[in-house]
Amino acid sequence: MESLDRSKSVIELGKRIVAGLEGSNDVTAQWMSHLVAEKILAAEQAPETTRDAATAQCVDVILKLWAHRYTLPPYMRPLRELDPLLRTLNSLGVDGADKLRFFTRRPNSEELEGATDEEKQLFEFAVGIDHAARELIRHALGAAAERSVGLVNPWLEEAVKGNLDTTVELRIAKFAVDGLLQRQEAANQQAMLDRIDKLESFAKVALSLAGEMRKMLPPGSEISDD
Repeated sequence: MESLDRSKSVIELGKRIVAGLEGSNDVTAQWMSHLVAEKILAAEQAPETTRDAATAQCVDVILKLWAHRYTLPPYMRPLRELDPLLRTLNSLGVDGADKLRFFTRRPNSEELEGATDEEKQLFEFAVGIDHAARELIRHALGAAAERSVGLVNPWLEEAVKGNLDTTVELRIAKFAVDGLLQRQEAANQQAMLDRIDKLESFAKVALSLAGEMRKMLPPGSEISDD
């Protein structure tokens, strides 16, 4: 039964691939669409004596196409709606590859032992920069990803049911969904006010620091706006 259920999910995914390729003027996309559509039709209309073999051939074609989805041109790739979010995440370096991109937690008093008061203030400011940046990034990406998450969810559901490899796509979708949930939480008035207060406090400190840095510039070194 599991094999039958998996085959159904893979074939449903194949139908989504065909639908996504329909209307394309690209010859390769048209050929691929026709090939998958023919295999699906053959599997669904095959007599009982040859149905298993036809279904197996259909599933095999779809699985091979899915396995090579990253090598397809962007306009042919399944789940291509996630591409803008993926490229943005990569450019920000927040995919977990760079462990030093963000602080994991605030340093405790023992870890700051030996630092001067001025150094502690600067460390606290650095943590504040990190927090404010993450708040802004979550909000921006959550808002931008809302449409794409809705579009790819049906794909991911069939892919997961079919036990297909979706490691990358699921991680991206989870990041986007987490951002959406945080935006929904932020819709609570008090939560929103707290975030606004933190961001405004950070902005004041940042402007103050910018003023101090400007005083350190030698006379006549101001950059023209022209």
